[in-house]
Amino acid sequence: MSILSATTRYAALAACVVVSAIIMTAACDGNKGDNMATEAARAVPNEILDWKVTDTVETYDRESIFDYINGAGEVYRSFAFRGVTVWRFSKPDAPDITVEIFDMGSPEDAYGVFSYTRESEESGIGGGYEQRGSVLCFWQNRYYVCLAAYESTDDVRQAVTMLARSIAQELPQSGDIPRLIGLLPQEGMARHTERFFHIHPSLNYHYFLAEQNILKLSESTNVVLAVYEPGTTYLLCVEYLSAHEAEEAHGSFIDNYLPDAAETGVAMVDVDKWVCATKLGRYVVITFDAVSRDRSTMLTGAMKISLTDANLVTEEDQ
Repeated sequence: MSILSATTRYAALAACVVVSAIIMTAACDGNKGDNMATEAARAVPNEILDWKVTDTVETYDRESIFDYINGAGEVYRSFAFRGVTVWRFSKPDAPDITVEIFDMGSPEDAYGVFSYTRESEESGIGGGYEQRGSVLCFWQNRYYVCLAAYESTDDVRQAVTMLARSIAQELPQSGDIPRLIGLLPQEGMARHTERFFHIHPSLNYHYFLAEQNILKLSESTNVVLAVYEPGTTYLLCVEYLSAHEAEEAHGSFIDNYLPDAAETGVAMVDVDKWVCATKLGRYVVITFDAVSRDRSTMLTGAMKISLTDANLVTEEDQ
């Protein structure tokens, strides 16, 4: 049974995009896949605190992932997921520890799946980790790693943590957070609410926008979303492949969501809920549910400054 179906964290993953019909295509050849599987296998020790790895090792690719994780497989496939390898550690009179190493294809997508339902984050294991009882997940380079036992005791938690640290030391060390995550304005951001994803069903999981894909999101779009205070204001930034695609998406959003604000891009859509949308070159930036018009334009403007300072947009784009 998958870790994902056995914990609250992964039950949430399982529920989010079962209805998704947009599936990214695999992007690796067989030799590269073999190399990655070998790389992951080298990172897993034979023993930790008397828990010993068993001979049973399972591997699943983009198609067979549903044999392992029913439903939640769509979450991984919404990124550039290539495959997962599963190990089990056993110890007499103790619960087994399961280790899953997901090859997400890139550091950005490893971070993306890590951030999908993250509620907290600590440093010291990989690029960041979250631990809830005897479940510990972290991301590092292109890998997303989950370890879990079905009972949470002091010994189990210690073994899980030590095993995670051991694996992290052996996996490739490089790998940065998605560039757009680093550009999100920090002032007022609620902790650990930053998300990175690609497609429309993922957006609707985090913030329901519409049944239709009015922002024209796809596997080629990079999307960041974060929550800001006061209130619960959402800041969304989408990176498209071209300025033309961004212009089409912005026009679609205005036509379908803010038809009475075609010139200004700013409107109150409900009581004390303001929306502001703008296009900047290849980027579309939108604030949702701001407490005032000024707050909506200020937050959108702060993202505009970040994109400009990073030389991602120019004066002509504005």
